Amino acid sequence: MKLIILFLITTCSVSAQMAISESVFETQEVNRKKPVTFTHVPFLLLRVNPSAWLGYNNTFQFGAEVAPPIGKLSFAFDYGTGKGKSNLNKQVRGLQPDNRNKELRGEVRAYFSDWFPFYALDKKPFGRYYALEYINGTYDRTLGVPVPGTPVTDEGSIAGIYRQTREKTHVLHVKFGRHIHLHRHLFLDVYGGVGAGRSVFTAEGAKIEGERLYNPVELGFLAHKRYETPKNKQYFFSKTLGVRIVVPI
Repeated sequence: MKLIILFLITTCSVSAQMAISESVFETQEVNRKKPVTFTHVPFLLLRVNPSAWLGYNNTFQFGAEVAPPIGKLSFAFDYGTGKGKSNLNKQVRGLQPDNRNKELRGEVRAYFSDWFPFYALDKKPFGRYYALEYINGTYDRTLGVPVPGTPVTDEGSIAGIYRQTREKTHVLHVKFGRHIHLHRHLFLDVYGGVGAGRSVFTAEGAKIEGERLYNPVELGFLAHKRYETPKNKQYFFSKTLGVRIVVPI
């Protein structure tokens, strides 16, 4: 009798464990394969880039991504502008309030698809993507010309040797990114990439003829060597990294 009872208990225990395991497995399968729930597939995504505003150029960047209902490609466009007098860096606000910049960005994206087990998250425009980005930038900055005996810490003395410069750039980036879903109406677009660019410098409308210009502010990790020794034309390595706030429509 005891053996029969022990057999029944063991059988019931094993059956219960198998049922629980099967239920957990099915739940995992559903969670893994269940597509992201949306009322419709967004065709337009409005976006703003706060990370661009934190940089030296303090660019307020906004734009939109158009995701056609056919194909894997989408197209994004951004416009950005910034002023030195509204910069977070107090040195830029004090020494370079007249700084201005304007950026136009265009981007072609291709979303991943059929990457098991991530295919449910990689449908346009929900998931991971790679992109080709083009940037056309114009940056008006007040840079200094060193003069022997002039203390660079004296704002009044420095003001007399400032020169108005303009940098025009063309940059091409190869990027990788993904959308993080906070809500069906709120995404975070996290991206990073590398590329190359070409810049042209002029000072007060004329070519720079051998003089050494410097940036009067301390930029820390935001510094870029080409600000210190600008040339008429030069090519440079470029990198991009940031987070956008995206509202799908």
